[in-house]
Amino acid sequence: MQPIWKLLLLVFALPILVKALSPPQPIPSSKEHMNPSKSNSLLVRWPRVWAAFRKAITPAWMLTEVALTFAASEMCPPNLSRLIVKVFVHTAQPDLALARVTTLTPTFFIGVCLMIMASLLRLYCYQVLGRFFTLELSIRNEHKLVKTGIYSVVRHPAYVGTASYVLGEQLAFLDKSSWLLACSRLAPPSDYALTCLSWGRAVMFCIGLILLHCRMNDEDGMLERHFGKEWRDWAKRVPYRMVPGVY
Repeated sequence: MQPIWKLLLLVFALPILVKALSPPQPIPSSKEHMNPSKSNSLLVRWPRVWAAFRKAITPAWMLTEVALTFAASEMCPPNLSRLIVKVFVHTAQPDLALARVTTLTPTFFIGVCLMIMASLLRLYCYQVLGRFFTLELSIRNEHKLVKTGIYSVVRHPAYVGTASYVLGEQLAFLDKSSWLLACSRLAPPSDYALTCLSWGRAVMFCIGLILLHCRMNDEDGMLERHFGKEWRDWAKRVPYRMVPGVY
């Protein structure tokens, strides 16, 4: 497949991902936190730290992919192409590695599309919840329980976006056509090490799901304590947290 298609996909995805990784609201005041006495702890702040880390890593990786894909296209001047390859391709066979990196494989395509859809879902949740959507568990001043839109279908749609984003990121980052594995020298060279990396990826994803489950428990408990019967009635009408009919 021509490098232009991978280039267009990455250029389309990048601003959407960066926007979704940007915190929609500033840090709430300590009295609005679920546990005011622990409002400055790392455990409370980890979602903001995670978002900041992803916001730094994801654009850097995608811009590298864009640069290499552009270097392999007919649009790139030869001198600039050679410079880009020299900076980013670290392998004994740079032409082969460049051809591999610029191939839009099904796994890479699915991964990036998952990241895009997950980001759009989170952006929609930001819009529906407005100032009530914070990365920290908190009850804002004059907080209202939002039960409309997608929140009339599942109670935690933003976490669907989080899980889908992480899955898509791992599929794209660790695909054999990605810069990370093809020619960055950052990935392990042997097939055995790559297999271990794949299993490690699956384990980390499962751990992430467990952490999301724990956070949803905390969030539901916080909202029930604050809204009481209103929350319980809503939870009865909308029993599923993430996937209708499943969970």
